[in-house]
Amino acid sequence: MPLNSTSQKSPPAFLLMEECCRSPWKTWQRPFRMAPGVYYVSGNNWVASYLLDTGDGLMLIDTGMHETLYLLIESVRLLGYDIRDIRKILLTHAHIDHIGGARALKELTGAKLYLGERDLLFLHERRDLIGGEGKYTCGLFEPDELYNDDRPICQGNLTIHTTATPGHTPGCTSFRFSVQDEVHGRRLVCAIHGGLGLNITNSDFERTGLPHSLRDEFIAGLEKLDRWHVDVTLPSHTNQYGILPLVDQISEEYNPFYEPGVWHELMNERLERVRKIIKAGI
Repeated sequence: MPLNSTSQKSPPAFLLMEECCRSPWKTWQRPFRMAPGVYYVSGNNWVASYLLDTGDGLMLIDTGMHETLYLLIESVRLLGYDIRDIRKILLTHAHIDHIGGARALKELTGAKLYLGERDLLFLHERRDLIGGEGKYTCGLFEPDELYNDDRPICQGNLTIHTTATPGHTPGCTSFRFSVQDEVHGRRLVCAIHGGLGLNITNSDFERTGLPHSLRDEFIAGLEKLDRWHVDVTLPSHTNQYGILPLVDQISEEYNPFYEPGVWHELMNERLERVRKIIKAGI
């Protein structure tokens, strides 16, 4: 499946956020399976959250916005799961569209919250960098655990390998894990890059006061992850590649998201774009 050719022409993130949070019923997306035990559950068609069935309770990657949390909860219910069975919540990075529901969801489930250590800056000192321009809710919370790339996160039959990929935020973290495809008798490697947004122009750094070295770290992370073998790419936003048009093709025998080449296309597309930014001196 090729990358979404219109991704560079997508509406600005703040416009998508406005529509998603002021009129979330317009963005409703039913949950769907991307791999065995791996489900898209954000409830909206913009920012992704993934539910993982470990065989011993549930894990969740990102919570989405506080304002659309009820859509995530409904998605979990529609799949036949109980939200209270979520035991671990893995946050990719500390932007409001990924962590806005974290406090409420922790209170509902008692799950452990995980975050990259360098994003504690956003929680403690620079809450202005979380995003949302003060228009949206982001309750105070503290992560229970900080990622350690040498210490996988294990639960049930899943082992999540974390990799620090600074750039989009200082503590941005990417995940890789494998699941068993019983229908075809194979293991599938699933992965998500924690933050591919290109907020790395000179004006971005001037506005935030974050170091320009994050740009170099972003490139290094993309190059490192491009060496991974990935069967199923889990985008953190649906405009990173066209997953939604594939939903109607899902069946017990066929998984339209099994496309090993997509991961490398996505990493290289972002590398090309960031190098153009650097070359243009933007």
